[in-house]
Amino acid sequence: MRKIYLLLTLFAVGSLSAQGNGDYVNMSFIKTTPGEDYFTILNEKWKDLAQMRANDGTITGWDVWVNPWATSESDWNIMIATVAKHPDSLNANAGVPKMRPDYSDMDVEIFSQKNIKARTIVHDHLFVNKGLVFPGNDGGTPVVPRVAVLNLMKVGYTDGFNYEKGENNLTSEASLGNRAGWGLLKRLDQAGTDVYYNYMTVDFYEDWDSWLIDSESSGNGGPISRQLRDIYNLREHRRAMPMWLAISVRPE
Repeated sequence: MRKIYLLLTLFAVGSLSAQGNGDYVNMSFIKTTPGEDYFTILNEKWKDLAQMRANDGTITGWDVWVNPWATSESDWNIMIATVAKHPDSLNANAGVPKMRPDYSDMDVEIFSQKNIKARTIVHDHLFVNKGLVFPGNDGGTPVVPRVAVLNLMKVGYTDGFNYEKGENNLTSEASLGNRAGWGLLKRLDQAGTDVYYNYMTVDFYEDWDSWLIDSESSGNGGPISRQLRDIYNLREHRRAMPMWLAISVRPE
């Protein structure tokens, strides 16, 4: 009986791991306005609000990522990821009065106009976590390292289940290699054949060197496993976007 219980427990843990930790993630892709110093606003205002929201349990994480290869011609140059256990929490308790309760209505209006002038939100995309591998993580929102590579994937309408299963079966702590962690996200805000991507995998690295080692060795024509080939047949890798972590907030 004890062995049966142990097997059932291990099966349940394995099934939970294969489904991810259930975090909801909102990614805001932003184009900053030259000369308006949006990063000062992020550091001196929005970071404080994110910390308040994390400490009171509204969100579980808030990260600002920079696209290091963005130019003046790029559509966006930073991405803000907000993480929560429930989708309604992503935008809850997020107003300026919570961040600065001493602000008058005029102060709120002045700050709001300054914030709007300093940036343009180009895209807002909503995801749910469907896979997560971080050494030592117990299923919570992990503390992320300095580098992340966002891999945009297009998966066929009827292939989602098999794709999620394949990615999770392929990725484990033993298979991370130079990566510090890995995640699988399913996009929720849009669906359909004309949507550019509907899944995202995220490869996390401690530094650029670790990422470059993997980048240089990928696509070199070497043999690949049958599992990986099956995944290739289920999805189209649309784009890989390396990002650098600028600000990170977790509950204190």
